[in-house]
Amino acid sequence: MNPKTRTKIATTVLLILALTTTIAAADWSQFHHNPQRTGNVTGDAPLTDTLLWKTKPSVGCIEGGVSIVGERVYVATCPPMGAYSNLGLFCLDNSTGEILWRNPLGGMGGRSTPAISGDRIFVGSCTGDLYCVNASDGKTIWHEAIENNPTWPWYRTGESPLVYEDKVFISGFSDGTLHAFDFDGNELWNITTSGGIGSYTSPAASDGRIFFAGGDPALYCANISDHSILWAFSTSDDITTTPAIEDSMVFFAAEKKMYAVDMTGGEVWNRSLKVTFSSPAVAYGNVYIGSDEKRLYCFNASNGDEVWNKSVNGTIRSSPAVADGTVYFGKNTGDGTVYALNATDGSVRWRYDTGNYVMASPSVSDGTLFIGSDTGYLYAFGTPDKFWKGNVVLLEGETLNVTAENSGTNYTINRT
Repeated sequence: MNPKTRTKIATTVLLILALTTTIAAADWSQFHHNPQRTGNVTGDAPLTDTLLWKTKPSVGCIEGGVSIVGERVYVATCPPMGAYSNLGLFCLDNSTGEILWRNPLGGMGGRSTPAISGDRIFVGSCTGDLYCVNASDGKTIWHEAIENNPTWPWYRTGESPLVYEDKVFISGFSDGTLHAFDFDGNELWNITTSGGIGSYTSPAASDGRIFFAGGDPALYCANISDHSILWAFSTSDDITTTPAIEDSMVFFAAEKKMYAVDMTGGEVWNRSLKVTFSSPAVAYGNVYIGSDEKRLYCFNASNGDEVWNKSVNGTIRSSPAVADGTVYFGKNTGDGTVYALNATDGSVRWRYDTGNYVMASPSVSDGTLFIGSDTGYLYAFGTPDKFWKGNVVLLEGETLNVTAENSGTNYTINRT
């Protein structure tokens, strides 16, 4: 075609634009998102109760959290009363809920939230072992015994592993021992405290230090490089939650109180609060935690002043997640309501009744909220991709500029 001659032949182009954000997915690779266990992730989160999919991997319950890396979701199922079939660690497609593989974890599944590093997944099992599983095909790489207490078979290794500085850490709840392993399954060291700890309390780490519950009861801080104990903060009751670390402060609860201590172990503040399993999340200068008092509380992180509380008419044993100005959690009652509250004032943005108890903790990744229930269903909430479809006529040399409304991304389409 002569370039000097303007063509009058119009080319019809079928244009399909996916108006979605183009940033990489924000992985949620272990319990409460990061080693500090803040439960706070940047990026989009669902502002409506739109259910993208739900799936039931097995007959078991889901009591731990979900971990998400890339396009895969990892979750463990554990035994309900009298049922032991098809339990284990599951890998699913995060956009469809399709099951990609299952590892039985010794036949009894797990209550632990998986921790992921590269091609390895670390998860506690109801047989009392720490498992290392290949992320690609679900095959067991190694497993090591952590918990051998026969009086608590249902809760063996309910604690969630921590991945930090190329090591994996996990606590044994019957003896309060913190174990440190390398990624090949070699135990590097351990610290034993005086007696058992809460069955779901897990370690957190920051600045080369690890924070974990001891059976004294006390919150311990140890130096990871030489595993020396730096300090121990004594509490009047057993520590039942996982600590969260933010701005040189550590937040945790011990049955009847919520505590904030500094990095030297000095108490900054405490508040009376009945808590069983809900671990605190930290975001926007506040601490968010569920309670057995049927309320979700928001405290000022600096001084412990109550900012707001929201009554939900049921116990909260789910550990809240915070994203995009919203606090997410589940209610441990028969209706199994999943809540999304405004993080600023506690007002309800949306709610969804699952129809059964929700003890599991939510996880948020790339605009999607994942949470399990005691019936074994895994739910995914989010905003479906928006598409524009139509015919666009472009002459030679012409282009079409389109801006995605939700992401602000600019697209330029030419005739070819």
